[in-house]
Amino acid sequence: MFVAFIVVALAGAVLAAGQSGGRGRERVTYDRGAAAAYADAWALGNNPRYWSSPDNDCANFVSQCLAAGGLRPLDASGGEWRANGTEFPTIAWVNCIAQKRSLSARTEAHSRSIARSTRALSRGWAAGDVVYLGNTVAGKPEWQHVIICVGKNGGHWVYDSHTTAHLQKPIDVWYPEHFSLISYCHIADVVSYAEGE
Repeated sequence: MFVAFIVVALAGAVLAAGQSGGRGRERVTYDRGAAAAYADAWALGNNPRYWSSPDNDCANFVSQCLAAGGLRPLDASGGEWRANGTEFPTIAWVNCIAQKRSLSARTEAHSRSIARSTRALSRGWAAGDVVYLGNTVAGKPEWQHVIICVGKNGGHWVYDSHTTAHLQKPIDVWYPEHFSLISYCHIADVVSYAEGE
């Protein structure tokens, strides 16, 4: 009798852990190696399966890298993040400010993709993490560029980017040379999504 009670209790706990508001949850592990490999493969060119811009493509490129690492499209109202093939994607897919906001948000449909943001390189930094760069405009911070970390070269972290194509360059190519603001964003190792999202 006691054993049966434990089995029923455990089954209930597992069911409750897998559901939120009656909806099941799926946990997706972010594949940092796949994100970095995609970045290196396409840093100096454009994947023809995606929309691209010749003069403003940084967030679009980073979105592609994150998707290659397994992050799924987000459909939260006002924070939609998804590609659209070769047609223009959602604003959060291609705009730094909207992308950072969308990936930092937690909703009933998904957990945060950006686990934490810091002004300095933090412990646990890894390939597949992203850096937002910007300047103060009219007295307010404005995120204007985003790059992705692809690993270390010679003991130093290196990054890939679009708009101006860069492959495995150190952070000082961008900061503080061209940007006065920096936000190191650690991508969550696991992101949960509502089933059917």
